[in-house]
Amino acid sequence: MDDNRVVIVGAGVAGLTLAERLTKNSPSTQITVIEKENAPGGLARTFQKDGFYFDIGPHRFHTSDSAVEEYLLEILGDEHISIPRASSVFMAGKYRDWPLTLGSVMKLPVPVLLRSLLDLFHKQKIEHTESFADYIISRYGNNLYQFFFKDYTKKFTGISADELHVDWAAAGVNRAVIDKKVKADNLLSLAKGLLLPKPVATSFYYPSAGGIQTFCEIQVRKIEDTGGKVIFGNGATGIEEADGKVTCATTENRGKYPADVIYWSAPISILHPDSGFRFMNTLICNIALKKVQPQNTYQWCYFGSKEILFSRLTVPRNFRADTVPEKGMDSIVVEITVDENGSVWKDPKTIEERLIYDLEKVNALKRDDILFIDYRRVRETYPLYDLDYRNRVDSMKLPNGLELLGRCGSFWYNNMDHSIGQALALSKGESFKKDFWN
Repeated sequence: MDDNRVVIVGAGVAGLTLAERLTKNSPSTQITVIEKENAPGGLARTFQKDGFYFDIGPHRFHTSDSAVEEYLLEILGDEHISIPRASSVFMAGKYRDWPLTLGSVMKLPVPVLLRSLLDLFHKQKIEHTESFADYIISRYGNNLYQFFFKDYTKKFTGISADELHVDWAAAGVNRAVIDKKVKADNLLSLAKGLLLPKPVATSFYYPSAGGIQTFCEIQVRKIEDTGGKVIFGNGATGIEEADGKVTCATTENRGKYPADVIYWSAPISILHPDSGFRFMNTLICNIALKKVQPQNTYQWCYFGSKEILFSRLTVPRNFRADTVPEKGMDSIVVEITVDENGSVWKDPKTIEERLIYDLEKVNALKRDDILFIDYRRVRETYPLYDLDYRNRVDSMKLPNGLELLGRCGSFWYNNMDHSIGQALALSKGESFKKDFWN
């Protein structure tokens, strides 16, 4: 690398992967990572309280990219375990395997099942699929759209399905299946998948101690051991440039960091505050339980009904048993999309009774088993692909020496393996295609 001063904004998975590779492969380059939080990980942080470990949702490592897998195992070494996947969806009042199996689908209410089968042969034709709603109706039929996708999308994103760009489907629906042997890009593919003799088994990597943040903590140690710097508690506020080239990154409380190259993985809205880039904000409710809730056999589960407050639950002990302090204890991570200007964001306790009621309603816990509820506000968890987002992305003009990466920096609804793959490519001076944008 010819540039001697590199500043990486954001100590999430993308920023730390890039920093770790650059410090290892370019020892003469001055690498500085600046991070607004007081811990590494970004959206892959782990919160701890009273011996309980809570990730921000169901983070795990799974990839079909051999280079990414090689990197994961290089960083984790022996400090990892391999776990078979167990995910669910709550539909029509019952827990069902996800990806869907023939058995779980056949147990849907008969009217829903019949209408979905009719949609298989008589789906509405839409000439131009511009919105997420158009895509789902044209591929899966109006029945499944009305039954699950419509309400889940509004609850999860905060905006209606017909206000979301069609890219949201490519980013979210197929990717949620994970295993490429299972197709879900239309109702016919889904039907064929349901007729497989058995579900495709999928496993993933997880740290053998702590939570998902352990991976990032190992990266920080490697960066610092090879001469790089990782500075916490100092959020970036922007960049400065001269003659069309970056000169420094500006920060909240430690001044300016001169740079020949800046890699930006913080929210792109910081650089372009008036461009209309929007992100979801998530309230994380970490619930400690004094008894195991044996009915919670999934690692994570989706909840589509608008009558239920939350969109997803995660059960940490089903990732690794010692995420709770004592055998026989349990915990749940609850995700709720919240408007940061609303009353719930300001005071989460205003929904506590409703939260507990809904959790009991879906048989996720018993009120008397709750030890504590620890609320965490996490900003910019997902980019929102409204109908005009591509025009905003295309209209961005970046100065020389500025590169965008990661979910928030490149406004890219991705998984951790995609961020790692992107960072590995950038560390070698290569480009990385954002799959569903091409």
